[in-house]
Amino acid sequence: MKKSLLVISALLISTFTFAQNNPTTKNSKQEMSVDALNPTAKIYKFIFMNNTSLGTKNTNTLYIEPAIPVNISKKIKLINFAMIPIDTRRSSDGSVSETSLGNIQYSANFTPMHPFKVGSGILAPLLGPAVMFNSNTYGDLKSPNDDSWNVGLNMGATYKNKGFLAVASYSPTWGVGGAKMDVTTVQYIFNYSFKSGTGINTSPLLMKNEGFEGEQKWLIPVGIGVSQIIKTKKAIFNIAVSAYYNAVRPDVMEDQKMQVQVKFYVMLPSRR
Repeated sequence: MKKSLLVISALLISTFTFAQNNPTTKNSKQEMSVDALNPTAKIYKFIFMNNTSLGTKNTNTLYIEPAIPVNISKKIKLINFAMIPIDTRRSSDGSVSETSLGNIQYSANFTPMHPFKVGSGILAPLLGPAVMFNSNTYGDLKSPNDDSWNVGLNMGATYKNKGFLAVASYSPTWGVGGAKMDVTTVQYIFNYSFKSGTGINTSPLLMKNEGFEGEQKWLIPVGIGVSQIIKTKKAIFNIAVSAYYNAVRPDVMEDQKMQVQVKFYVMLPSRR
């Protein structure tokens, strides 16, 4: 738990420092609403996503997700992206609760500095390595498959046309240490943002985890969300709320039919 608090504190301090030292972008609210969900956007992002799975014993995970762009050359940029989970688990009978740091995921996404023109929009592919670190601090509620080190790839593409954004990404990773549990994530995003900065979107994260107990290894949610851009002199914020139905879920989540997500984005223009 102490490590979890240190991680949260460090990210909050970093976010505050960036906000104090970076001017706000001149982009419109509509553009910023699209960039919030665009993984190839040349903008610093700190995303705080709280995901609650509803059931007889609710579970909760806070994801801290920094996205840092770095110019590699005049033609290629690198988007450093990490997912740092702070996970709250409960025992099967609900008598024990534990909040711990989960396994941190990192991907290095290489993408063209200048996206390709396709019709009236732009297309940007992305490709790079992905790693999952065995960083968890679970105690009594640790399961054997938590102790897995994974390496793999992250690949995908984004298409943007004014207020419309479509994203598809596929990230298979293979267990190379510890429990050696293969994990694959798939994400698709469809978003439309209005000039007011209000967005309507769906952005579920699909997952296949060989460590899930039972025959069903997939978690496939479907749903919809809304978001709103708020601009200040120091930074730009995006607040999003989504609800998803777990159409396919592993046995361990059989009673958790719904999940509710609340996302808070801090966005700052990149000077690089």
